[in-house]
Parts: sequence; C-alpha cells; structure tokens
Amino acid sequence: MAPTSIPAGYDPVTLEVVRMRLDSIVEEMGIAMIRSSGSPVITEAGDLNTALFDAQGRIWSYSDYVQFHIGSGSVAVQNLIKAVEGEPLHPGDAFISNDPHTAGASHPPDTNVISPIFYGDELIGWAQSQAHLVDVGGMTPGGFAPSALDCYAEALRLPPGVKIYDRGQPVESVRRLLLNNVRVPVLYWNDVRSLVASNNTGIKRLLATVQEFGLDRFREYTRLSFELAEQVVRERIRRLPDGVYTDDEWTEHNGHDDDLFRVHCTMTKQDDHITLDFRGSSPQTGGFINCSYGALVGSIATSVVPIIAWDVPFNEGVMTAFDVLVDDNSIVNPSPPAPISNGHLTTGARVSRLVTKLFNQACQHSSDPQMRQRSQGVWADSWTGGISAGNTNAGDFFVLFNMDGGGIGAGAQPERDGLDCAGMMTQVNNALPDVEMNEMLYPVLYLWKRLNLASPGHGAFRGGLGLDFAWTLHGAETVTQTVFSPSAQVPPDGFGGGLPAGGCGHEIWRETNVGQLLDQAVVPSPGELRSRSQDLLAINQSGVTIRAGDVFVQWIAGGGGYGDPLLRDPARVAADLDDAYITAAVARDVYGVIIADGKVDEARTAACRAELRADRLGGVQPSAPVRPEAIGTSASAPRRDADGWYCPASGSRISEAEDWRTDAVQRTTDAAARLGELGVRVRDRRAAPAVLIDEYYSPTCGTLLETRIRVADEQPLPST
Repeated sequence: MAPTSIPAGYDPVTLEVVRMRLDSIVEEMGIAMIRSSGSPVITEAGDLNTALFDAQGRIWSYSDYVQFHIGSGSVAVQNLIKAVEGEPLHPGDAFISNDPHTAGASHPPDTNVISPIFYGDELIGWAQSQAHLVDVGGMTPGGFAPSALDCYAEALRLPPGVKIYDRGQPVESVRRLLLNNVRVPVLYWNDVRSLVASNNTGIKRLLATVQEFGLDRFREYTRLSFELAEQVVRERIRRLPDGVYTDDEWTEHNGHDDDLFRVHCTMTKQDDHITLDFRGSSPQTGGFINCSYGALVGSIATSVVPIIAWDVPFNEGVMTAFDVLVDDNSIVNPSPPAPISNGHLTTGARVSRLVTKLFNQACQHSSDPQMRQRSQGVWADSWTGGISAGNTNAGDFFVLFNMDGGGIGAGAQPERDGLDCAGMMTQVNNALPDVEMNEMLYPVLYLWKRLNLASPGHGAFRGGLGLDFAWTLHGAETVTQTVFSPSAQVPPDGFGGGLPAGGCGHEIWRETNVGQLLDQAVVPSPGELRSRSQDLLAINQSGVTIRAGDVFVQWIAGGGGYGDPLLRDPARVAADLDDAYITAAVARDVYGVIIADGKVDEARTAACRAELRADRLGGVQPSAPVRPEAIGTSASAPRRDADGWYCPASGSRISEAEDWRTDAVQRTTDAAARLGELGVRVRDRRAAPAVLIDEYYSPTCGTLLETRIRVADEQPLPST
C-alpha cells in the first residue's frame, strides 16, 4: 500500500469528517474547561490537555495545548484500565489521579480526570482531561518542592482508580479527603469540576457522532486513521539516513546539590523504525528532577511531532514507529520514593532538547531537502518557575504560580528567526498572562516586562528571545517564594554554526527605593532602582522570603541560533538594532556589521567580517572567500560529497577524513565566559564538572561550522 493511500471501499470524505469531528470535540472539551475554571493557569496560560481514547486506551484525538501530556495522559488511561479491571463502571463515573509513579502524571499538580464512555451498555472509550492545579498539598505551596527528599513530601498522591464522581455525583468522602489536604480548596474543587465538565462535553459530542455514523463504521474509520498516520510517519523516517546517533543533555541542580545529571540517548534508525535508548542516563536522584515514564514519553513526542509529523493529525498511529528503552530506577524512569515534582520541566525538557539534537544529526545528512529543513536551533525548553504564597493585607491566603515562566525563546529555523517568548516546544498554544490579570488577582505590581536581550542564540537566523520581568509586592507585606531555573548553566545549543542561547535565572533586589519612585510618579526601571543588595538565588530554591520594598527579577532563556552569524544579512542586523533586539556591540562583535546613521556601512562591514574571520583562524587571513550568495542563508554546516567534506558558504574543502572535525580549527572555552563576550548571559558554573563550548571553524574560509555546549567529562561528538 502506498503511503497515505485509502483502501478500496472507504470514503475519503467520511474519513476526514470523522477525523475532524474528533479533533473538534477535544478542542470543545478544552473550551469547556477554560470557561468553567477559575484558575489563571488554565484560563490564561492554557496549561491543560484534553483527549479521547478507545476502550483499549489508544488515542483517538488529542488537543493542541501541551504536548508532553500525550505521554502522561496515555499512561494514566492505560493504568486506570488495569486498575479498575473487573470493577463495575457506569455512565457519569469519573476517576482522578495525579501520582507520577503509579498514574503516569508529569508531576503531581498535573491532575487527570478520566471518564468512561458508554454507548448503550457497551464501554467504547474514555474521555481524559488534565490540567495543572494551583496547589495539591505537600510541603511547598504550588506543588513544586525543591527541598523534598522523597515523593511523599511533595503532594497528596492519587493513584489510578480513585473515583471522584459516581454516576454523575461527587463521591463526598473522597472530596472531603482531597480538600482537607490542599491550601486553596475552593479553587481546587472548582478546577476538578471543570475537568469533569470537559469530559462530559466530550462524551456528549462523541456519542452524537457515533449515533450519526454507526458504531461499526465509526470504529472502522478511526482504525483507518491510525493506520494512515503510521504510514505517513514511517515514510518520513525512511527519508532519514540509517545510522546510530548519540548525544547527551544535562539536568542542573536537583534542589539540594549543584550537580549535573546526565540524560543520555542513542537513537538507532533503521528503515522505517527508530529506537530511542536512554539507558546510561544518571540513576534517579534524591531531588525533585526525576522524570516519570509518562513525562518521558510525552517529552519524546514533543520533539517527534513537529519534526516528523508536523502535519499529521495526532492519534495512536503517530508514535508506533518508535521504541523507547530505559533503565529502571533512572532519572528518566524513577521508582518511589524518588521525588518527582519538577522532573517534567527539567529532565523531561532536556529529553525534548536531546531528541531534537539527535534528529538534527539525522536530518542534516538526509538526501531529501524537505527533511533537511526539519533541523533547527535547539529550543530553550526550560520553564523558569516562580511560585509566591502568603496572605494579602486583607488576610486572604493566595498561591501565585506565575505563568510568565513560559516566555521562552524558540530555536531558529533554516530560513527564519526563532519566535520570541514562544514557550516550551511542548506548548502548542502557549500564552502569557496579562500583566493586568496578575495584578488584579494577586498582590503584585509589575515594574517591567520586556524581551531579554541577553537571551537569543545568534546566527544567520537568530534564536527567539526570552522574557525579562520584575515585580514588587503591592497589597501584601511578605510572601514565601519558590524558584527554579532549569537552563541556567547548560544553555540550548545552536545548529549548523548557530550559537547557543542565553540561560535563565532570578534575583531579589533587597530594600529598594521602589516606593519612593512610585510616590514620585516615576515608573521604576533597572537604572533608577537602588537596593541594599542584589541576591542571586540558587538555581532551585524554596522558602525564600520577599518583603514589601523588595523587587523580584526573573529572566527567561532564549532559543539557539542557526547558521554562522557572519552569514546574516546585514540589513536584518540593522533592523534588529533599530528594533532594539540587539545592541550595537552585538551587531559589531558578533555579526560584524557596522551601522552608521541608521544604515549599513558596507565597506566597513566587509572589513569587520574579514577581521573576525581572520581572528577565528588565529590571525591568519582566510584563503577562500565566502560566496556573496551565501550571505542571508544558513549555509554553514559542513556537507559531504565524493571528495570529502566542504563548506557550503565558500565551496572550499574542509577534510577528507571520516570526521571532518579532525581538520577544522577548534576552539574550546568556558561556556559562560565565551557567551558573555558575545552578549549572551549564562550562569557561571563554579563547581566541577565545567560547562564548555566547542567551536569549529573552516580552516580555509573561517566560517563557523558548528558549536556545541559540552560538559567537561563528555567526549566531543563523533561525525555521523
């Protein structure tokens, strides 16, 4: 059967109508949840998912909100099916779960409500809704617990099979138990009801669809949708070169220790199948960065879907071409009592970065130009968290989980810059909260919210910028703060000669003059604020006190660049400078572009770029010029033909060796120091092992061929 061909006897119009109907249903489920929830995490930021499954737990359709819930939602449904096997089920039942270890949740706040779907007396499927609930008990408000030593301290753990609704009515004993263990019971219960409402909406719409088409016909067309999605994915995998690709990422700081924890993967691609082998990753740790298996699968899907299945409606067939191998009791497959409350945003996000890097290797060497275009600068993919809890001046307790942490830069593409504040790769519908909404709901006053100029990975195409913001208390005297910044020391890589991006972090400026400035009707800016001290917080930390008059500052990571910055169109550099995306120093020192009177000085720019290329070669003038037509393109990653490796920017030869890096000009330096020279902010790592940056230049034309962030005890990447 040819890819995407429809067997005889099936109507393609009916196939598409059924598929689109299912997609519309899960989107309507999401709308129902948003409209009935009272939490800005759901209503403003869209931290949720909705899905429909068949009776065996296979995905019919999945909504476009947060992609790594693909894994956690699937595992939750499959584990529920096992847990309630043999138990009586009825229409109107609903089950609640949030335990990453037993129910597959990404972390405890991501709570699942799953409802059986009956057509007559027959169980035909499951409706699943999941959202981040503001508080789920445990030692720290908000459900993120950097100080936790085990999972029992993090939250109230709900395994599969806990019935929260029985035949349409709340199970009062369970409701009382839950609300007795959370800090904001009214908000919590309203959000649980919104998840139930989402499922009820999906069930009603699905049953109408089954009634319209007939159950047998509906099942045949959904089965065919599975098969066609699998065919498309396998056909695209065939267009990648067979081979074994390996790489590492590193999770920073487990909440107690400033260590680096290895996330390792070997990707084996053979014909139309891929195996992702995570064995060799660090053992599970005593901190909150362990990634549940459900979050692992979802983090893999987060990268696979946009790279391989970018236009394929998501259902069970999309992931059947992939096998996943893991060690037990590892950082990507932990067991109790391992704490796990931030594993999805730390180690899970590193999995997405790592899978992206592996596919970059494969796509780069594909003979298919469409697949080569799927390579990209690596996304920051690291949620920078800030959770505030305390009492307002009116005596009301609140928990603010600030969704501004989603202001993360996207990786650059082969032909365009990365999106600013795009969110994590998993956040298909990322949204940032309105300043006014946060100020209305919580006792904070924003001082600025702007792009972080020290965040993008520079390149022929620039990575997206992250966010930079600050607030001070307004209506409260003190709060307790929890913070985490997963991409502080090990930033995301660029690709094809693009530079790595900046990292994330947070400070508290103590006892500032913010009150005096506001009294004088002056909008405070960093240059006007005076403070007793500026305290750089740990990468992960809880129990931090912020008082009235202090200023909390947070900056978010950017996305990796694509292609040598010296290939960027000078007109684009001038536009970036005019739009205040970069500084004049970056325009000159990174891009080699001289701006005079708002315009590119072409002669001085050519001289500056020639000088920078000679500096790359140790003061030696390049022997081969860069082709004029290469300017404005990302043509700097080495290519191979029958005579060996060459630089596409100049056409000059690099190497005849199997690994072209052996003949390239290599420079290895401390990552934070080197990127600081390029106007990019990364937290200095003062403990072993060091975080390094490898830069590889063409020995003939001085083009930047590749950069790579590397931990000191990690070996350089072999050529594929």
